[in-house]
Amino acid sequence: MNRSVTLLLWTVLAATALAAALPDSALSQPYLRGGILLDQAKDTRLQGSDCSSTDRLFGCETGNDIRDGSVVDFESMTGWEVGLGSSILPVLRLELAVQYRPEFSFEGRASPDNALLLDLAGEHEVSADLSVWSGLLATYLDISLPLLPFSPVTPFVGAGGGLSRIEINDLSMESPVASLIVPGDHQVSFSWMLTVGVGVSLLGWTIDAAWRYTNHGDIETAAGIGKRICRIANCELPDLDLPIEPTLGSLQSEGFTLSLRYSF
Repeated sequence: MNRSVTLLLWTVLAATALAAALPDSALSQPYLRGGILLDQAKDTRLQGSDCSSTDRLFGCETGNDIRDGSVVDFESMTGWEVGLGSSILPVLRLELAVQYRPEFSFEGRASPDNALLLDLAGEHEVSADLSVWSGLLATYLDISLPLLPFSPVTPFVGAGGGLSRIEINDLSMESPVASLIVPGDHQVSFSWMLTVGVGVSLLGWTIDAAWRYTNHGDIETAAGIGKRICRIANCELPDLDLPIEPTLGSLQSEGFTLSLRYSF
């Protein structure tokens, strides 16, 4: 059984056990929440998965030197989420949410660990497109305001964990002369988040505005064949199929969510 299936089964079992442990009377105020996400991902370093392999695209060292790997910048990430939750205590909520962040990109410049992959030394542009599905089980603590007991404004903090499926399309490394195309892949990883925000209630509806930090998990390209293709006419480099080891990275982001919650 692979790691992705194992993680999924453990998450389902944990959620089932938690739901079974709660008395029916605890789930007294169910609600449905839908919202939009605007995140900025942190820079990440792409590195070889097998430091002993000569087929890795990037090195495995640490540090800030571009030669130690590929440090890339992400575009802003937008998306949506839908959550189903309930109050299990007067100030405590439990929620199961699904999030989707459609296609976004990263770009950077890097020197391959093995310059023969492009037959050229120096830095090259590297880029890829990604998308993320996430399922999170989260708890929220609503904080009452003693000086404003009848205020519709309620601050809250929250934390949660679950699974994220990060899909990366083909990774492209380009020089002025040639391009190297590395096959993409998907990775299912444990993910977690922390959030702080404020809710404004009115007639059964609540507007939630929050800041959120999310560790989405791992990015990984596939082991396979990379294709080197000439980009110019009269190119002296032959097109080649080259064995490539997986390239690894991580995806972390922070940003804001705006959502509408309806209690029923």
